[in-house]
Formats: sequence, structure tokens, C-alpha cells
Amino acid sequence: MKVKRDAVVCGAILVLMASLPFMAFGQQNKSEPTNKKVGLSELTYGAVSGTDEQKSSPETESGRSQHPSEKAPSEVKDSEKTASDGTFKILDTSSGEVITLADEEFLIGAVAAEMPPSYEAEALKAQCVATYTCYSKKRADERESPHAELKGADFSADLSQKMIYITPERLKEDCGDSYEEIYNRIKSIVDSVKGEVLTYKGEPITCTYYAISSGTTDSSEDVFGQKLPYLVPVSSPYDILAPDYQSKKTVTADEFKNAVAEILKDADFSESADKWIGKTEKTASGTVKTITVGGQKLSGSELRTALGLRSACFDTAYKDGKFTFTVRGYGHNVGMSQYGANEMAKQGAKYTEILHHYYAAYLDS
Repeated sequence: MKVKRDAVVCGAILVLMASLPFMAFGQQNKSEPTNKKVGLSELTYGAVSGTDEQKSSPETESGRSQHPSEKAPSEVKDSEKTASDGTFKILDTSSGEVITLADEEFLIGAVAAEMPPSYEAEALKAQCVATYTCYSKKRADERESPHAELKGADFSADLSQKMIYITPERLKEDCGDSYEEIYNRIKSIVDSVKGEVLTYKGEPITCTYYAISSGTTDSSEDVFGQKLPYLVPVSSPYDILAPDYQSKKTVTADEFKNAVAEILKDADFSESADKWIGKTEKTASGTVKTITVGGQKLSGSELRTALGLRSACFDTAYKDGKFTFTVRGYGHNVGMSQYGANEMAKQGAKYTEILHHYYAAYLDS
């Protein structure tokens, strides 16, 4: 999974919290779901095809999707895919050491690294369940088929960059006097959804998330080449209102050529630069699936990585020896949009509704 977003810097969080007083810091929805035995495989919504025009779910007056179920995700603590010793083991690539964390301890640091704690409580709950689902699956898969390079860890991360998980020490350093308040808020979120995972046919799903969508999410098949029935295009209209929804990056012709040459050894740049970019194939959401550069085809994700773009949903223009990329969204655009989740929560959506919207398994029956 690729997720995505730089780790949270609490100084910026505090500015955001001050400028947006309507965000519910410390406030949680008192109406908690009680049924924790329903997996996504048991939910049936209207079919959405990845190749058809995008269809929207019925809308309420508030504008958010209305779903036929508000049941909580499955709690499958006894499943073979989530059975563990109650710890996550992370190989810190910055130090080479393996650290061991209790599930709750890991989730507090992981949610803090993935989503600003100033976000709505229901959005944070959705992030917590998605995070636990994602890394429970990684943990189970790794322990079933270990990789020697992980040194007994479940996965690796550069903790010096607050990747995946931020330690209490780093969180305290960033947050200063607000540390206790922020830590306790995240801990209460984790406690409220402890043990919940998203399942499909009884197994935890491949759970992906990212910062901001293009306005409609993409299927896993279009972006990652793997077709999964619960990772299909869904509308995420609030994202286009994000302050940093659109970005631009300009590079010189030489910079562009050098970046592409690193991944396309046989690309032909003998023609004038305005002819280097050829046919572009896009998904319905506007994400670049493939793009031809110098007569060679590469994926939009590959070009995004090569040029350091915020997403693969981009348009290109060439003028005066420079390429300009107009980019929409931030992240790979598959699964849950974190900004979209927060906006849904502002409109009154429970965390279960948010998860069911972004990870719905559209079944034949």
C-alpha cells in the first residue's frame, strides 16, 4: 500500500486547530454501533463498474452518501489472519533496530503519523480501523512467510522520518505543551474501536488510504494492477475543496529528460522537447494510467515518482523549454481519502459509514 502523506508536524496542527475552531477537538459521537460481526462481504450496495461512467450513491440532504447499513466493521480477533501475540514489530531502517510495540501503542503512534488529531473524531476512528486492518494483514502475511531482510519484524519504516509510526518522544517533541491533550485524544479514539478490522470473505482486506483524492477514487486494478472488489471507484466530492487540492510543478526539459531516463533507458529524446510526450491514457477519475515518453510507455505512477508529483492525476503542458504539470489530489487515489473522510464526518457520518463508502465490496449478490 502506498499510501501517501508526510507524518504530522504538530506545530502545523496547532495552527490548523486555531484557524478552524469548528473542528471537534476531543468531541466524539456518543452513539456507538453495537454490532461488530458484519464484514464488508455481507453488505450489498448498487453496483459500480470501473469502466462505466461514475455512478453516485443516493444522497441525503447533507450531500453525503446514504448507506443501508451502519453496522461496525467485523471484529475478528480469533481469525487466523489477525491472530498474533498482540504486538507489532517494526524494523527501523534509520537505526537497523527492531522495536516491539503493543497493538494499542502502535495504533496511537500510527494514527498520529497518518492523520492530524484536529480531524473529526469519526474520521480518526475510520483511520484507526483502516490502519489496524492494513498492518494486521501485513503482520499476518509476514509471519506466515518471513523475509530475512526484516530481521523478524512485521514490516519496516524509517522512524526518523515519522514514517508509519511516530514515537511518543517525537510526538512530545513536536507538540510541546499540547502533547498530553493530543495523546489522550488519540488514545480515546483507539480505545473506542479497538480490535475492529475490515474483512472480505472472512479475511482482512488490503486496506489503502491517502491524503486527498482527485474527486473520484480509482480502482486498485487501474493503479496497482490487482483487481479487488472492495477497492473500486467511488465519489469523493469534498476533496476538490481542499486548500491544497491542486498543485503545479515545473521542470526544465533537461530535468524532465534526466528523470525519465532513469526509468526508461530506451527512451528517444532526439526530437524537439515539445514532441517527447505522446499518447496518455487516463482513468475515469483523471489519473494517468499510462503515458508515452520518448516512444516508450510507462505508468502514471512511475512518472509521478520520477518527478516527485503529489499524485498521478495530472495534465502536462510544454512551453519555453519547460514542462508544467498541473496535479490534482495527493496520494495514489485508491481506497479512503483522509480529507474526504474528515469532510464526511463534518456532515454527520459515522466512522462505519465512512469506511463502508470507501471500501464497499460491490458484490453480484
